Amino acid sequence: MNRADVFPKVKFLSFYAGAGCILAAAIWGFAFVVVKDGLDYVGALYMMAFRFSVAAAALSLAFWRRFRKLNRIYIRNGAVLGGFLFCAYFFQTAGCNFTTPGKNAFLTTLYVVLVPLLRWPLFRLRPAPSLFAAAVLQAAGIGLLSAGSAAAAGFSLNMGDVLTLVCGVFLALQMVCQEQMNRRGEADDPVLLSLLEFISVAVLSWCAAPFYRDGGGFSLELQAAPISTLKNPRVLASMLYLGLCSTMLCYVLQNVGLNYLPAPLVSLLISFESVFGMLFSMLIPVNGGRERLSASGAAGCVLIFLAVLLAEGRAAVRLIRRRASGGGTRQHQRLPSTTRSCPAKSR
Repeated sequence: MNRADVFPKVKFLSFYAGAGCILAAAIWGFAFVVVKDGLDYVGALYMMAFRFSVAAAALSLAFWRRFRKLNRIYIRNGAVLGGFLFCAYFFQTAGCNFTTPGKNAFLTTLYVVLVPLLRWPLFRLRPAPSLFAAAVLQAAGIGLLSAGSAAAAGFSLNMGDVLTLVCGVFLALQMVCQEQMNRRGEADDPVLLSLLEFISVAVLSWCAAPFYRDGGGFSLELQAAPISTLKNPRVLASMLYLGLCSTMLCYVLQNVGLNYLPAPLVSLLISFESVFGMLFSMLIPVNGGRERLSASGAAGCVLIFLAVLLAEGRAAVRLIRRRASGGGTRQHQRLPSTTRSCPAKSR
């Protein structure tokens, strides 16, 4: 079969892979609203414990044969990456208690700019000049979005905004750490590695949840697991959505995308979750009201998304052109950029 015969099929698969990434972005965007609503019934850490237990159990049933590859290196790497992922989820889910789902979604995109900056000292990969412009745009966007209707009064960040930004830092650390493992050849099975990450986050969440108060902060006074709340169909549906759809299904869709599309393009498509998150937050009432975006807040969202486009857009276009000209291989497409190999965030 010659290249002309193969190209239409590859183009067809690439189209559906891209559509899958957009679907994952929509599912993750809606998850911000689900998390915000669910926090009225379940604390942040118990919510993480429920969703990651569901995701780990479902993924284990689907890929149980992968455990045959299990060794100390996989266990160590899964625990390290799971630790970063746990911190990222905790700060974002806890932050959602104090900020809106839309702001939570947009502020998390800090990781897109941070990853290339962290790769510079670690891998000696100098970022493109456009990345520094993206960092400035993102900082300005964060300021406008956080100030909201009080933009004229100056820059301000509430507790939820700060916690969400810390989440972005841990997401970036998780991605860069995984890239280092990939470079050493220690992460050749992303399914097994992600499964171990899910298990690590679930275990850490169950261990820490009894000491975390719903209002924020840790205490030696143990908090009982809200098992009875699962009798509420709304809560049960939310936990299943977060575990099966927002965690496991989106993981599959993203990794299919990485098989047929350049990693920067996948990252770019996935970043639309911030747009979906804000859209769903404005359309769906949470806690009795919909999110309202001021003019300065809208300008902040635009600047943040422009920063994402500037950070990843050029790399995506460059790889697409290389692929169209016959250059590059699937191995090149699978190299990590700012795209996760597993779902993160409060998605």
